[in-house]
Amino acid sequence: MTSTTLSEEVIPLTYGGFSYSGRIVHRPNARLAPLVLIGGAFQHQGAWGRLERMALESMSVITVDLPGWGAADRLPARYGIDFLCGALDQLLAKAAPYPVNVMGASYGSAVAHEWVRRHPGRAERLVLVGTMAQLTDHVRARVELTLRMLERGSHAEFVDQVLDTLICRAPRVTVARRATVIRCLTRALNELTADGKLKYRENTRRLLDHPAPSGGPVVRIPVLVTTGEHDPLTTPALSREASARCADARFAVFKDADHLVHLERPAELLDLVLKFLADEPLTGLDYCHPVEYPGHRVPVPSPRAGGER
Repeated sequence: MTSTTLSEEVIPLTYGGFSYSGRIVHRPNARLAPLVLIGGAFQHQGAWGRLERMALESMSVITVDLPGWGAADRLPARYGIDFLCGALDQLLAKAAPYPVNVMGASYGSAVAHEWVRRHPGRAERLVLVGTMAQLTDHVRARVELTLRMLERGSHAEFVDQVLDTLICRAPRVTVARRATVIRCLTRALNELTADGKLKYRENTRRLLDHPAPSGGPVVRIPVLVTTGEHDPLTTPALSREASARCADARFAVFKDADHLVHLERPAELLDLVLKFLADEPLTGLDYCHPVEYPGHRVPVPSPRAGGER
């Protein structure tokens, strides 16, 4: 009988003097390339929960605490997204020196997109959840307010502002599992250590101080961009704009969800992701609005002989 037993491997690393780690759960006889999950603020490599467990039925899963996240060393804001891409590349060179699929959520979407852009041939497909092409004045103002509350020591106000930034709390709007997600996020925010608060400050300042790189090659592999219809941060309009950065993009808006769609509708999100990774039709999905194909698909040049796929 062929073994299907999962095995977990933790990979401690140092990059530029900062300690961090990656984790890979190996799925024997996987039908898809490994999925790399890169999370956002307040998320660590072991926090993907149900989404990761379901993904492991089809593929190996790689998660990471990049410098500044989880149990990794705090990373000063002067280090940009390019530094985080370097740390991610070092992990993937060890954990998966072959093509992978990459999924970035929220803050992690910037790292995922930039790593794929810098390393053509290393990724088969890219998923961006809750992303934007540029930091708008509206988003900057909301994020800066969370920092001011934190720096004042107004913890209750900080928690309330973070919740308003990430979650649609309008009473007449339906958001799946909203009460549960609010309760879990509130608990996590209330349990933030001094180190966790410093990491949030530095990571947020990085977001504000280092604009997304402009110019350079576009991502040419297939890309799925998605968010919730009630996302107050990376709104559907901003996410749709981000999808236009990519040569071969699909854009989907989840019903009854906001910025935390991976917590609110994990089964539905993974269903969409699996269909996308397997190149199945993205039609007739009752949990999201009709999938859009923004822009025009640009033919991808054939790989050079002897090079990476």
